[in-house]
Amino acid sequence: MRAVAVPGRWVWGLSGLATAAVLIIPGTRLLTTTDGLWNRPSAPDTITRALTVDQAVTSLDVQSNGGSVQVMPGAVRHVQVTEALSYDGQDGGPPAVVHSVSGGRLTLADPACASSGCTVSFAVIVPSGVAVTVATEGGPASVAGAAGANVDSGGAPMNIAHISGPLTASTEGGSLQLSDTAEANVDSGGGPVTAAQIDGPLTISTGGGSLQVEGLTGTLRADTGGGPLLMQGVSAATATASTGGGSARIDFSAAPDTVTLNTDGGPAMLTVPGGPYAVTAESDGGPQLVGLATDSSARRSITVTSGGGSLRIGQSAGHSSANPGSQP
Repeated sequence: MRAVAVPGRWVWGLSGLATAAVLIIPGTRLLTTTDGLWNRPSAPDTITRALTVDQAVTSLDVQSNGGSVQVMPGAVRHVQVTEALSYDGQDGGPPAVVHSVSGGRLTLADPACASSGCTVSFAVIVPSGVAVTVATEGGPASVAGAAGANVDSGGAPMNIAHISGPLTASTEGGSLQLSDTAEANVDSGGGPVTAAQIDGPLTISTGGGSLQVEGLTGTLRADTGGGPLLMQGVSAATATASTGGGSARIDFSAAPDTVTLNTDGGPAMLTVPGGPYAVTAESDGGPQLVGLATDSSARRSITVTSGGGSLRIGQSAGHSSANPGSQP
């Protein structure tokens, strides 16, 4: 272990890690007039430092108390870590940061910042095949190129891309941008979600936030809890969606086996290719139109209920109905 001495208290120990750079920027100290009429809070001191993990890493666990976390893939043999520490130098030196490797799992954490005003932001470059767990407690999170991921931003925005394995994401009200993942289980807790090119099952709850999806091949289970839902380019064999009063539009690019859509008062629009379908449509008095071939004995089935909202089921663009009807 090699440590670089800096002014103030520095508690930092690790095994198998090498420090590449350390930069300290002193903050502006407390300014006080001689008569005590005003105080100006000091600007935080900051440190940026980089290190390389010499040990083999197959999984990564980053725990930040309010700092941002960015994980990205790179053409590297060893994990590269850059840390930005922000703290009040009047209270002592930089906060201690945990770096440890056990059984191929690299842990990065800033436990000292859980009860103080400091933050540590992590930017991590990983080789291919690394699974990632991230929790930021309110800091923005960005993860790309992982073999699988479990991410919780604690209310902050999140950006997830190019995940080849299972993904679990929770934003607790923050927004989520999701793209090019194999499968995903998402809860935004009220935040808006935008997803594109999901190549596996998608289970998602937005808690009132909007949901927009472009391109989905796997099974869909979605509940927006009142938020609007817009999905295009869906080729899922099975889809179940509810909006709790929000509007819903789902456009299928391939004929589904089973679709269930419930808007609880919001307008519902569903377009599918091919047919015929066994269709159950109930608008509870709202305007209703079914414009595709229907057959009660058809293998493929569609059920749409709107709870008083307008209801429309039709053919996807480029397809025509051989036997449309207003109600099966």
